[in-house]
Amino acid sequence: MRASGWWVVAVLVVPLAAQAEPKPTPVDIKAYRDKLVVLTDAAGGIYVVKPGEDPHLFFGTGKQLYEQSITGRSANGDGWSVDVYAPRVGNFQPGSVMRSPDDATYSKFCGNDHKTGLSLVTGEKARAIVDKSQFLSTAVLRLPHAFFRDDAGTYYYVDALREQYGGKGYRVFVGKKGAMKQLPLSDIANDSAGEVFSTKTGDLRLVMNDGQPKSGLWIKGEKKKDLVVLDTDRDSPMIFKELGIYGFLGTICDDL
Repeated sequence: MRASGWWVVAVLVVPLAAQAEPKPTPVDIKAYRDKLVVLTDAAGGIYVVKPGEDPHLFFGTGKQLYEQSITGRSANGDGWSVDVYAPRVGNFQPGSVMRSPDDATYSKFCGNDHKTGLSLVTGEKARAIVDKSQFLSTAVLRLPHAFFRDDAGTYYYVDALREQYGGKGYRVFVGKKGAMKQLPLSDIANDSAGEVFSTKTGDLRLVMNDGQPKSGLWIKGEKKKDLVVLDTDRDSPMIFKELGIYGFLGTICDDL
């Protein structure tokens, strides 16, 4: 259209097409099926562990058991421990399932402060659990990409799909803890200068250094707001418990 001698161009900002969330996929356990140890807790949790040099750990509260991301292992005589990623545990600590070398008892740890006794299931009962369960890949579909806060206590958060689920698939959330809102993305720019996530509400601009955010800026119209960079590892419990974004993760320490 034309008004007062000027051409007025209407610009339509179209949100990026929403990518369907992936789902955990079946895991083949045939190679180590006869080496599995079956454990349960008093709340109905089921832990199926393959200890040793190539450890595996699955957990669930029903027929679906989710693979845990292994972060470490140890052995001491007849005792052993398998450490797994547990994003709701603080102080960079993992979750773990262990067999004591002293008294052959089994326990689950979520960091140093949360210990749960586990019971060994043997014989036909153990075989029935393994036969009837569905072993699936991790239910932690997404990982933190960048995390910021402004001086008013508003948080700005970006997550992405895990590589095993395709990677990227970024989402942007803005708001106070417990009231974060996802902002539909209209564009994403990623180059040597950093990353820009454009939404209808504003743009989140990241300067990256070796794949980690070095600085952040929230741009809304002509206004620019410097953001404080937060450590996604140190603040993992806040991200996965307090922001209100994530519910079920399928980890052995979900109940923290």
